Amino acid sequence: MRSFWMLAVALTLLVCGITAQVKNYRRPTKVTTQCCKSVSRSKIPHEIRAYKRQNALHPCVEAIVFYTNMGNICTNPKAKWIAEKIKGLKEIH
Repeated sequence: MRSFWMLAVALTLLVCGITAQVKNYRRPTKVTTQCCKSVSRSKIPHEIRAYKRQNALHPCVEAIVFYTNMGNICTNPKAKWIAEKIKGLKEIH
């Protein structure tokens, strides 16, 4: 009976070890995040093609990202001019 329990414990440890190795293998070594880490309240002087909403998830902040011919611009979603600016624009998902 004792050898049965020793075998059961050994098999459990073996399965846990194999599972841990598989999980470590699939884990990325370096995760890069491209997002807005700060926002502007200034109006955008460039032509806006589209926008997307960005949720806050550290290190990213809550933002409206406008896509322009001059690049992406991160803006404060609480700025007064934002709602008017996004009317008629197509949101990117």
